[in-house]
Amino acid sequence: MTSDRPSGGGSGRSRLLRELLEVVTNLWQLIVFLLPFAGLGAALLLRHLRQISIALAWVIAVASSLSGLMILAGQKDQITKWLSGWAEHTREQVAKLGRSLLAFVLTAAAVAGAGWAATGAVAVLAGSCSPPLDLRVLTAPENLTALRRAAAEYTAAHSSRCRPVRITVAPSGSVLNVASGFQNGWYSDPGAGENGRGALQPDVLIPASSGEADRLLAAPHPGVRLKDEGSIGSSPLAVGISSSASGDLNNALAGQDHLRLAELLDAAHRNGVQEIFRASPDVSEIGALASVDLYAGRALGGPGPAEHILGSAALPLSDSAALLCALRHRPPSDERLAVIAPEQVLADYMNGRALGTACPAPGAGGPQLTIHRVSDTHSFDYPFIRVSWDGQSSTRRDRRIDDFRRWLGHGGLRGEAFRDAAGRPGIGDSTGGRLYLGTAPRVSVRPYGRDEINETLARFALLRPPLHIIMALDVSGSMSGGRPQGGSRFTAAVQVARTAAQTVIHDNRDTVELGAFSRIQDRPSFRTVAPPAGPGTIGAALDGLTPQGSDIPLYDAIRAAADRVAAYQDATVVVLTDGGSEEADPRDRAAALRRALKIRPIIVLTGTVTCGGSAALKALGPSVRCVDAGDQEPTDVVTSVFDPATPAGGG
Repeated sequence: MTSDRPSGGGSGRSRLLRELLEVVTNLWQLIVFLLPFAGLGAALLLRHLRQISIALAWVIAVASSLSGLMILAGQKDQITKWLSGWAEHTREQVAKLGRSLLAFVLTAAAVAGAGWAATGAVAVLAGSCSPPLDLRVLTAPENLTALRRAAAEYTAAHSSRCRPVRITVAPSGSVLNVASGFQNGWYSDPGAGENGRGALQPDVLIPASSGEADRLLAAPHPGVRLKDEGSIGSSPLAVGISSSASGDLNNALAGQDHLRLAELLDAAHRNGVQEIFRASPDVSEIGALASVDLYAGRALGGPGPAEHILGSAALPLSDSAALLCALRHRPPSDERLAVIAPEQVLADYMNGRALGTACPAPGAGGPQLTIHRVSDTHSFDYPFIRVSWDGQSSTRRDRRIDDFRRWLGHGGLRGEAFRDAAGRPGIGDSTGGRLYLGTAPRVSVRPYGRDEINETLARFALLRPPLHIIMALDVSGSMSGGRPQGGSRFTAAVQVARTAAQTVIHDNRDTVELGAFSRIQDRPSFRTVAPPAGPGTIGAALDGLTPQGSDIPLYDAIRAAADRVAAYQDATVVVLTDGGSEEADPRDRAAALRRALKIRPIIVLTGTVTCGGSAALKALGPSVRCVDAGDQEPTDVVTSVFDPATPAGGG
């Protein structure tokens, strides 16, 4: 049986089918090729950014693949028919198949490339970065500068075009303040969740000691869970002693190995080192922990005599960094003194590095110190405590905290003069703002214990002098005025006063007195609102105040507040005002007020007048200290008030 073979180009029907198939194929490939550009325009118009462009790329790629498969399937049937009927056309049809495959591959590649280009173009043109996650870290003021540098280095290392996280590092204050903060929730708007997080509500707490972590974890905290995830570094308690005293001290201690803290301090005191400084346990966790070693070793004659010697210091003792910063502001001299502090902070001082915001690097001045390490002191082991607030947990937050913890634990702090968790010093290139301890000997890490801290705090409470504070609040009508930062001047002053009462009162021996001043007919211009009492009474008295009356001369308010505590040997006067009524304070009254003041009042300005812009306060000079509240949180203002080393904007 013979078959009829098509002549030349084949029958008319076959030719028509082939031409129609080629037209459809070319049209479909053209449509598919143009779709990414149409998708890009649509994504830009709809502004659904990255998600649309990614989805578009994949949809087109899948559609292109399916279309190619359909073409191949259609041509497979045609090829089978041609092979069975027209064997002599095999070579020609295989060539056509190759061209179709090539067209499919090129189309798919163009689609994929255009889709990914669309993804990048939309992201770049429309700026589709998600907002960075906010993480808040609380730590001892002594660690503030180091951890801020470490956090900045971490975020820089983990950011490309988009920054995934923003880390804020804030000072935690004293042992008691941290415990109180967790008890009170640190909320600015209780129950508001992520959008109402308090100004200091942390995601991470890095205290100085695992003993403090144990104290915090043992206490109930409503609405929050704390988890100690281990040490991220360490620094032993050490003593920095003036280099001018080193010769005499070395002679006195010749031949003594494994020196103890009491032996070192007693020998220093016998050899002319009369000023010995330690951060105050009232406001510093480092000071409280250092006192554990001072009391246990009976240095300087025991706890009572030691507190008398340490209490005679004429420097701010709020924390070790502030203390050393104040020393740095002294002119270079041969004075003989000693500072009990973490090795890391002493190394920062000796190398001219930053000591908090008041002493940026590079810094010079003050006596030269030599670090002395002793054998019986504890180490600060800096545990990393994860803080989980109810209603604020998320997988994204947990993963970022995990990553930051690993980064710090793998040497993130060793370039900041810290040791690792095993007491080994960092060895590296101390350039570019970094500081490694180099060849310093390894020390055994001996953390402070919870019971040791509790016992020391109880003993210190009996030894320290009581606190007497008067807060004078401006309640004139001008305090109802607004602030550039939002809210009224009066509200800002009340928040600071309330926070101060909660912060500085530690037991029933401490008292705060609240006074108010304004000019109201038939009422004294300065009047007592709450007599000396504890924080609860002061809080209730603040709730009952409203702005009323007109301004009185600022000098009169300062003088009246200072007179209220004249009978106390150690007292603090805080005047909270918007700084109004300067015209009633002629400069010729400034000299008289300076002579009358027996203490140095602290003026907190909550309005638009600033410390540098107040002629009345500038006329008083160093007789008063001024603090601009500005846009600071109340806790930060209180820190500035009770820490003279904190920059305050005035004298």
